[in-house]
Amino acid sequence: MIDEQAFEAWAPSGVLWCEWAKPVAFVNAHQLTAAAPDTPADLRLPLNIDSSSVVIVDLPGAEAVQAGLLLAERGFCPVPLFNGTTGQAPAIDVQPIARALVTGAESLKLRTIAPAAPPAFLLDARRRGDGVTLKPGVYDNRWVTLPQDFPSGALLLSRGLRSATLLQRGSVAVAADLAHVLRRWQEHGITLRAIDIASGQVADNVTVPKPSGFRLAWYAMVALLGLRRSNVGGFGSAIPEQTSSGGYG
Repeated sequence: MIDEQAFEAWAPSGVLWCEWAKPVAFVNAHQLTAAAPDTPADLRLPLNIDSSSVVIVDLPGAEAVQAGLLLAERGFCPVPLFNGTTGQAPAIDVQPIARALVTGAESLKLRTIAPAAPPAFLLDARRRGDGVTLKPGVYDNRWVTLPQDFPSGALLLSRGLRSATLLQRGSVAVAADLAHVLRRWQEHGITLRAIDIASGQVADNVTVPKPSGFRLAWYAMVALLGLRRSNVGGFGSAIPEQTSSGGYG
């Protein structure tokens, strides 16, 4: 069951970019509100983020949600793209994201997102599960983002958005899956700035090289290989336990 009130606060009707918001993280999120709230990070965003730029927030866990709320205060439209579900023994703990979305919905309900507000797309930097140990019994909720998860470069340009800002922690390098999105935007003439909020490092006019499989019809199929779809949408399923016969139960 989707926490509809929380989702509607993050994806208000009449705002174009909210059409890309994903409801996955709001599934059963109402059941998490009784848990102890997570301690928010002392997050500070750069003051020089262009207010006419599309922003991609690629930060770990609930920090991405917090950044979205701070950007909403600056006139952006935060768009949650979190696509991993949760279960027993999850590979990636996404419950702090759900709690932050439900808590943040309360402040968004008091704020009017302008129809022309530039979008800030929110991603979990841990989504690909780098360094995660996968074994039978683990709930594999790794996921990747695809070009169809974002508006096209042509649509962004038609709305006067000619630059993009990428916010990350610990690096200004573009993640492999995100490279497919940003390279397409770049081919439409959209410039890219990458900011490491941990060090303050800024990379202007970043050129994203063509990633492997760029614009090929089979790219999505290969990108999703080995990931597990959830029956409620998004990604997530338990890795089967091995049976004594050597098969899987």
